[in-house]
Amino acid sequence: MRHMHALIRGYSGTMSRLVFLALATAVVTATSAVAQPQPAPRGDQWYQQQLTELAEVLGGSHYLRIVCEGRGDQRWRTYMQGVIQREPQYNDQLIAAFNHGYRDQEARFPTCDETTRQMEAELRARGLRISQGLGAHHTER
Repeated sequence: MRHMHALIRGYSGTMSRLVFLALATAVVTATSAVAQPQPAPRGDQWYQQQLTELAEVLGGSHYLRIVCEGRGDQRWRTYMQGVIQREPQYNDQLIAAFNHGYRDQEARFPTCDETTRQMEAELRARGLRISQGLGAHHTER
């Protein structure tokens, strides 16, 4: 009987350690999951904000392009028209953002120079990143 009690006591100690390790692992896992930054939800509000940002970038890019290439270059304005056609429910908001981006760059860059061209390239890259994010959003749905 004594050996049986020692065996149970030994088993109980082993089980206690196992239970403790399992609980500690669960706490660490739960804590690290909470500490990890969660991806931003990509709902309708996110989508609308991204579209608005894209419209502002396109407006700024449009101004910079025409100040350097002339009024005949309507590349970014035409692209913006395509965005509005695909998302007509945001029409007013997108037009306002496009015009804001245009006026903002117009105030900063009255003439074309190397800095103006560099800014247009930066805006173009930013617009590409936004567009790719929007495209990924559509494929996730």
